[in-house]
Amino acid sequence: MHDFIFSNGSVIDGSGSPRFAADVALKGGHISAIGDLADEAAVRRIDCSGLVVAPGFIDCHCHSELSLIANPGAESKVRQGVTTEILGNCGWSTFPLNGANAATFREQATPIFGHAGIEWDWNDLDGYFTRLFDHGTAVNVATLAGHGALRAAVMGLDARAPTAAELASMKALLHRAMQQGALGLSSGLCYVPGVYAEPTELVELASIASTYGGLYATHMRDQVDGLLQSVEESLDVAHRADVPLLISHHKTCGHRNFGKARLSLAMLDEARQHGIATYSDMYPYLAGSTTLSMLFPPWVMEGGRDAMMQRLASDECRARIRHDWAHGIPGWENRIAALGWQNISISYLKHVERQHWVGLTVLEAARHAGQDVNDFVFDLMLSEQGEVGQIMQNSCEEDLQSVLTHAHSMIGSDGLDVGDHPHPRQYGTFPKVLGELVRDKGWMTLEEGIFKMTGATASAFKLGDVGLIKRGYRADVTVFDPAGIQANATYQQPRQYASGIKWVFVNGWPTLADGTATGELAGRAIRRC
Repeated sequence: MHDFIFSNGSVIDGSGSPRFAADVALKGGHISAIGDLADEAAVRRIDCSGLVVAPGFIDCHCHSELSLIANPGAESKVRQGVTTEILGNCGWSTFPLNGANAATFREQATPIFGHAGIEWDWNDLDGYFTRLFDHGTAVNVATLAGHGALRAAVMGLDARAPTAAELASMKALLHRAMQQGALGLSSGLCYVPGVYAEPTELVELASIASTYGGLYATHMRDQVDGLLQSVEESLDVAHRADVPLLISHHKTCGHRNFGKARLSLAMLDEARQHGIATYSDMYPYLAGSTTLSMLFPPWVMEGGRDAMMQRLASDECRARIRHDWAHGIPGWENRIAALGWQNISISYLKHVERQHWVGLTVLEAARHAGQDVNDFVFDLMLSEQGEVGQIMQNSCEEDLQSVLTHAHSMIGSDGLDVGDHPHPRQYGTFPKVLGELVRDKGWMTLEEGIFKMTGATASAFKLGDVGLIKRGYRADVTVFDPAGIQANATYQQPRQYASGIKWVFVNGWPTLADGTATGELAGRAIRRC
């Protein structure tokens, strides 16, 4: 007898193949049968007439490290149909942690991970997974090892190349992470400390990921005026390290760079012809979200938060920052020049007395405060001790469509569960793709859309028995209404659950039952296969 049978549904199996009519059975945490199961018995039979039965969606790019501890039910993702999250992106992972440098890295990472009250009582990937799954979580979790975390563990936030001994220590830590099941290496080359790394350092580390069959995912050095040069750098690292390359949230930034996505994607296609496996991930929004500190020149953040605060309080340093924003620095991603403060909104502030700025553009907030916009930013960063989140209006629909519909792109939310006003992608990414972009705009077929959030992702990351409706695979299943699926989260009201997701099963247990969260914490660790 099966545990569950989904009857009368339209199966889209995650492989990209056309849908077909079939029943799907689950037993013992796995998919036990597919076909005409009218005569087979089950503890419960679920009528899926008019619904699509698909593999559970895989969020290939997110930052839920601490939110899964704070909110193990993960409803913002479960109600999107997500059953697996891949963490450790953009160079940010919660491991390794090392001595005195651990506190410095935690300070730097707070606007990314949020939930500052959670104690980091682990040192490595095994320790993090033990903490996470001892308490339980509603989704499966896999992770990359973050280059920024590796570098900070060994070097702190120093703006220099590592010594031979320091590089050897970083490599040893990465070996350990890969042995414990990390999927590969990620970098965030516009963030401190990743911004200080030269390509040779990245090659040395990415080569270790390659040795274990992992990939190299990069938030590139420059997604603004230096986009194409950054793609070239990323491809050079991948070539020299002999490792698959994933361009994280592949996009353009600033009106003067619109249209460049066609060129950057062509570079990835050409590299594929020369034997480099290349991929992209992206979310279905024109705006991104990250920390306000990443908009500052790299020298401002050298040495950690206290050093940054001293510089922001200095009139001499403020004048230098203004100059760098106006004129740029060779090799640095200058989003202020490309976007302007009118396209950057405040999404998170630590202190209650300044919450009235949240949701306003930086320019609007400065005008309300009666200040020059640059002085407002300096003072805000000082008052909030650097813990300021922001949303940027980056890209254009043409480039977004080019990336999302590209043959080797997958879907990742890049979600940050920080504060009361996060980016809506934390709640709406996957329904927005399937509802607005697939059903309403026709950018791709439903089969293609689901492939990009299931089978394609599982294959690129070598996740094993997830991502397909296939006998013997994990019973991670999402059932949704193709006519009713939609994202409800907006920039004004971002914490709104999606509609149209009916059932979500994780490892054979229902985490969403007929649209109602069950509280089941059936998620498991997924380690590199």
